[in-house]
Amino acid sequence: MTTPPIHLLGLLPEDLVAHMEARGERCSLTEARQVLSRVISEGASDPTPRREPRRALVEAIRRQATWERLEVLERVPDEEGKSVRYLFRSPDGALSEAVRIGLHKPDHFTVCLSSQVGCAMQCAFCATGRLGLTRNLEPWEILSAFLTVRDEAPGRVAGAVFMGQGEPFHSYDAVIQAARVLCSPSGGRIAKETITISTVGLVPQIRRYTRERHPYKLIISLTSTVAERRVQLLPVAGRTDLAELASAIRDYSEVAQDRVTVAWVVIGGVNTGQDEVDGLRRLLSDLPLRINLIDVNDNRPESAGGFRRATPGELKAFLDKLQVLKVPVVRRYSVGQDKDSACGMLAGRRAAAAAQER
Repeated sequence: MTTPPIHLLGLLPEDLVAHMEARGERCSLTEARQVLSRVISEGASDPTPRREPRRALVEAIRRQATWERLEVLERVPDEEGKSVRYLFRSPDGALSEAVRIGLHKPDHFTVCLSSQVGCAMQCAFCATGRLGLTRNLEPWEILSAFLTVRDEAPGRVAGAVFMGQGEPFHSYDAVIQAARVLCSPSGGRIAKETITISTVGLVPQIRRYTRERHPYKLIISLTSTVAERRVQLLPVAGRTDLAELASAIRDYSEVAQDRVTVAWVVIGGVNTGQDEVDGLRRLLSDLPLRINLIDVNDNRPESAGGFRRATPGELKAFLDKLQVLKVPVVRRYSVGQDKDSACGMLAGRRAAAAAQER
């Protein structure tokens, strides 16, 4: 049986050493660093190290490895020029997305990365959730998306956030591996402090993440502290008892020794009431929090089950209520305001078009 090729883009140097030795090829850690630096850090199309390449190793890598990237199907800039959304196609035809997002510092960017093809969480307001889950992305696919966006950016890509398609903690091992490669000196060469992983609140994975003491920032998407409403909005995560989730967040906060960031998708007429503020105070008022408010982006009309954005009046009233918590509240800029620009919409549009053609 033919051994599948190693994909270099998802590897750390020690991984490459192990893979090559398992195939009977000698590879030192220094050589592995040189090879991976070429194809990941430098984005080169040739894995030959710059310094004293050992011909036998290079030939073995050419035979047994690949470093091909995902195909880019679309590049869609937003109308304000603050972001570019990418749609990628994997060799098996799976579609995934990434977004280049401009930071406040001029000519600096971060990349929003997907972790899965589709998603199993079925969040009521999310286009990706309506696609269902096809599979997890491999670490090399995640790195491929990052590298393509990085190489095309008109400036420096200084960070990465796992907030695209999929639930990162539902693909825990692949996401952690990708994060390690992103901040490796032989990989993406970004600071570990600039990598953020988001979760809708999968308690076992939050506890594992806490035990393993990873250095990346963690964001917990709450969106509601009212149990019945949370089940409706986030069906899978909503089945976890809120007190249990709060306990996991509390344990993480103690280990991280930093503010816990809570993401809140603001939905007009749904989750901006006093009951939500009371829930936040009851569950997490003893923790140093930061609340990120994110405008909902739903391309469905309300008559078809879609959600609307909060009006300026609703948003101001919610912000006023949140002041009682005495924590930083940030209204995060959303790059998903144009048509088909929220996570999953480009992939969903392509999938729908393909279905009509069949």
